[in-house]
Amino acid sequence: MSTMNRYHAHGLIICSEIELALPPGLPASGAPDLTLRCGADRPVPSDDPPGTRLATWSSADGRVRYSLARDGDAAVLRYPGLCDFAGDVDLADVTVHPHPGADPGLVAVLAAGALVAMHLKLRHELVMHASAVRLDGAALAFVGASGMGKSTLAALLCNNGCELVTDDVLRVDLTAPVARVYPGAVESRLRTNARQLADTAASDAVRRTADGRLALRPRACAGEPLPLSACVVPRPTRKAVDVSVRRLHNTQALLRMLQFPRVVGWSEPASTAHEFQALADLVETVPIFEASVPWGPPFRPDVVSGLLDAVVGVGVGQR
Repeated sequence: MSTMNRYHAHGLIICSEIELALPPGLPASGAPDLTLRCGADRPVPSDDPPGTRLATWSSADGRVRYSLARDGDAAVLRYPGLCDFAGDVDLADVTVHPHPGADPGLVAVLAAGALVAMHLKLRHELVMHASAVRLDGAALAFVGASGMGKSTLAALLCNNGCELVTDDVLRVDLTAPVARVYPGAVESRLRTNARQLADTAASDAVRRTADGRLALRPRACAGEPLPLSACVVPRPTRKAVDVSVRRLHNTQALLRMLQFPRVVGWSEPASTAHEFQALADLVETVPIFEASVPWGPPFRPDVVSGLLDAVVGVGVGQR
């Protein structure tokens, strides 16, 4: 019988036969919210799974990257040529069927990121494409599309004393008096040109991932949710000399947040409407900034201090 690993991430108890880069959970800390089992290999075609399509995303050349469909009380998240995540209506009880010869490391990356994000979205939770760190008892989030420097900035701050809250997937709770976020991933997945950030890390804190990234495991916070102090949309540039930060007014902020969904290509109306309203509520209570950041490598030592000084200078982080 396969070992069932137990995790506590994004406010969820996750039980998985696949090892995931998530915070470990106590062996008997309650019933799981998400269970992932390993199923038999089977060919995974590029066709949509049967049922009503909820989401699909294709690359610029027209190749389908993933599709999600619901058929009665079942749902399938499909990555052609890689795997099917087949489960119940909310992808809470899931069996993964790898394509023959698929890289199990890549399946694990998708399970800890995309599958969890899809499950949260199907539960009508607000899930953002963001990395976050703990600063002065609260979370500072970096929001943006892939390649905009979210993970890199989080790793830079962790190298300067912050704790990692999550990478890539950020669950936001707006039901409390203040917006809160949940600890999630315990690694920052960096592009190879950010290797400088791993140079001083212990050898067991750095590894290569199946998708060609460099996973850096800094000090991470776990457990209870943290208040969300601010969101920063980074604009990395090699032309800037100093960090420049501006706060976006609510309309601008909402438009920017809508540009960076964690789940691209979502078409199911109820979840789309819920996410729009949740983001509208978010920008009413949490400051949203856009930051022009001098970029590396090499990364200048004053980037972190300049960014934090600019954000704190407009009232964030002073707690």
